[in-house]
Amino acid sequence: MLTSCTGKTPTNGTAGPASTSSSAELPNSGAPKVGNPLPAAALEGSPCDSALTSEQLTGYLGKPTAPKTSDTELGPTCDWASASGTAAGILVGYDTKSGQGLSLAYKNVKPKAKRWVDDLEPIQGYPAVGYVDAGTTDNRACVIVVGVADNLAYSVSLSIGDSAVQAGKDACQLGRGVADTVLTNLKARA
Repeated sequence: MLTSCTGKTPTNGTAGPASTSSSAELPNSGAPKVGNPLPAAALEGSPCDSALTSEQLTGYLGKPTAPKTSDTELGPTCDWASASGTAAGILVGYDTKSGQGLSLAYKNVKPKAKRWVDDLEPIQGYPAVGYVDAGTTDNRACVIVVGVADNLAYSVSLSIGDSAVQAGKDACQLGRGVADTVLTNLKARA
């Protein structure tokens, strides 16, 4: 999920092909159960149209570049970058295809992550984890994955700008704030 800052293919909470799993086995791999699931309709369409408003993007990135959309093996993504050249960026992905929700990140990413943050406060009551990819050389970027149903999740990849890095800001904590904003917008669609 770090396309905006690393050029890697968005993985939306996976490392490699999605594994198959039936919903009867969810959650698994240590992922928590989602107590109040959102309907699948909350994640329909492109994140470019529903994840963040233009005002919210301006608040996070200053002037954002035009969004770049992609359709991955897990679902649609949208990538915005700061037009100021600060290396800040946000990529949002909806995991609508794996049918594994947050369990997929626990199974495929946790064993390989450079940093795994599973003690994030739930976001509006929904379980969330953060991670930094194993190949990342700094702490500029973090992916937050939020389970909105046992079989559905969305992710926010935040790459913080130069001034935030110099100020010692934590990309995972800042990413949690962006993920909270996205969840508010998704809940409004449900």
